[in-house]
Amino acid sequence: MQIAIKISKQVDDWDAFVDELEGIERTAVADDYDEEGKVVTLLVDRKSIDDYYHPVGGRYAIEYEGRTEWVEEVGVCVHSCKWHDHDIINAEQVCSELEGFTYVE
Repeated sequence: MQIAIKISKQVDDWDAFVDELEGIERTAVADDYDEEGKVVTLLVDRKSIDDYYHPVGGRYAIEYEGRTEWVEEVGVCVHSCKWHDHDIINAEQVCSELEGFTYVE
């Protein structure tokens, strides 16, 4: 199963980049390129991501209209998230999805 990642890379020739990408990982797909921000969006195999993170969160009480309700918050603390030595820009989103969380911006 693939996951969308974003890496910073200058791409002058899209076809050459796609060929280079196939040499790095055969299953990777170049999805989009933001020329202004120099950000490439790739669809890659989840197993090819070198990630180091841990889940964080907790449960706490809040008072709402005279009642006590419990709120649970979960997330990830990302220490490192790379794909073939490229830093992943959307690391928090990627690691959240790898952990099985729904990422909300």
